[in-house]
Amino acid sequence: MKNSKRFLAMMTAGFLAITPMAATGLTAVAANSTTLTIVDTDATDHIYNAYQILKGNTEGGKLTSLEIGNGISQANLITAINTTLGSGTLEATASLDDIAAKLATIADDSANAAKLAKELAENKVAANANALTRGSGTDNYTNSSLENGWYLILDETSPLASGSSTTNTQVRSANILELTQDSTINTKHSLPTLDKVIVEGSTEKEANSAAIGDVITYNIKLNVPDVRGYDKYYYVVEDTLSSGLTYNNDLSVSLSSVAIDEDTDGPSSDGDTGNFYVTQNGTSIKVVFEDAVNYFKNKTVGAPIVISYTATLNSDAVIGNAGNPNSAKLVYSNDPNATGTGTNLPDKPDEPGNSAPTGETPNDTVITYSTAIKVNKVDQDNHPLKGAVFTLSSDDFNEVKVVSGYTFEENASGDYYKLADGSYTKTAPVGDAAANPTYDATDFGKKYKKVYISSGTNDTIIEKANAASYTVEAQVDENGVITFNGLKPGTYTLTEKAAPEGYNKADPVTITITATDSAGVLQAPSNWTVSGASYADNAFSLNVVNKQGATLPTTGGIGTKLFYIIGGLLVTGSAVLLVTKKRMKANEE
Repeated sequence: MKNSKRFLAMMTAGFLAITPMAATGLTAVAANSTTLTIVDTDATDHIYNAYQILKGNTEGGKLTSLEIGNGISQANLITAINTTLGSGTLEATASLDDIAAKLATIADDSANAAKLAKELAENKVAANANALTRGSGTDNYTNSSLENGWYLILDETSPLASGSSTTNTQVRSANILELTQDSTINTKHSLPTLDKVIVEGSTEKEANSAAIGDVITYNIKLNVPDVRGYDKYYYVVEDTLSSGLTYNNDLSVSLSSVAIDEDTDGPSSDGDTGNFYVTQNGTSIKVVFEDAVNYFKNKTVGAPIVISYTATLNSDAVIGNAGNPNSAKLVYSNDPNATGTGTNLPDKPDEPGNSAPTGETPNDTVITYSTAIKVNKVDQDNHPLKGAVFTLSSDDFNEVKVVSGYTFEENASGDYYKLADGSYTKTAPVGDAAANPTYDATDFGKKYKKVYISSGTNDTIIEKANAASYTVEAQVDENGVITFNGLKPGTYTLTEKAAPEGYNKADPVTITITATDSAGVLQAPSNWTVSGASYADNAFSLNVVNKQGATLPTTGGIGTKLFYIIGGLLVTGSAVLLVTKKRMKANEE
């Protein structure tokens, strides 16, 4: 009865699952020559390749006179079969006839067929691909010169994430097939897909820029899967943040723009009302749809599912071209004939275990860039100077990670307050510690003063904004360097507040950093444009030169007035002396 139900469901879905190809969505139909054709009607232009595992002659519908194929070594093929069926299944010296017999056994078991295909695709096949070419104006991908034998069929459509050692792309599907006569393979319905984007206003992006402390919104876009023919269906999204991103525990899911209820108690609790649950382990987030086969069976196949959440760029953010990636993939059931089992944990029945046949989408990765301004204080001969104090001002600050020669000390006359994460802010808390969880509870309300370190020891301090525009102050270290980390494109003003003893202060410098796109995608910081600095060592760097000498009095100040007075007295004295000399000369005459 169960098999009949599956057969009818799959017929309704428009595909047959009567051969090993069903494990990953293909069914074989006999033809009369050694031509392989794949019919794929979706809109994507696929890249199908056939890798030869064994080859031989066909006699009475069976392969004879076997030889190892050019797509794999015999040792690697034995290893792959042993990995699939268990260690010791085949001896290292196993004959090709023994290997072919095990391949036939595996092909009759859809779960093992999928497992072997994946093992071969990821680790074992060589780079000798036999491409199937798409006919002009058709949905047929064909190769008419394949020798009879066993093949691994891969859908290696780009762009895909790195994964397969064969072509440096992760395959969309992997199948094994015994080819003894012409065969036509009809693909099943389209595989599930996942698209991850960064959302800024109404714009979706693959990459963006941010300052430390900025909040970034992510959307993961999916579609309702076709669950016809399945008794059990796994649908799990695995999301991985980099260490520079802090998940804000605000994930939500919608289907056709209608919110889906979250099961906040977990799947094993009584009275469950939600249809998905979320788990977090460090920087990994997992979204699991509960009892997916029943939840999705009455939904419109292909309807949009959107997972949305935010993360904050933190002080561990990577500065420069490497950026701060965030990736996601979808793990889904891919064989209606094999249910498999969930994990061994009783509270996670909707997460696939090792025996559950599943496929997965390639990782889709978005990235957030952040940059830095590095100040090198030097004299006129380009020698480093210590002792200078600078301020950096901007409307584009959020938080700044400053590497400099200062620290904070408790002081009743100070104007800083300590936050729970160890950073400092000039914004005073209002109320008690309970009402201000972002402030340090132990030292709540205590004031701190910034103290410069005479030894020049480097300290890393994070200062937080207390207004839309603010200024960060720092002293150069023993090498004459300050680095302001965690910045985004914008306009910054660098002002020397105090020059080294015996040197004149330099003029303020305006630094404008502008992000650069290519084909609508944000480029890495080294490709951004800048005025007032240059890009080097993952930062926008500039030398600020001090020259020796006393500072001249400011025009219009008291010093200028003294010059005028003294000059006037000298002119007057000269005139008096000249007149006196003339009178004396006249008297003498």
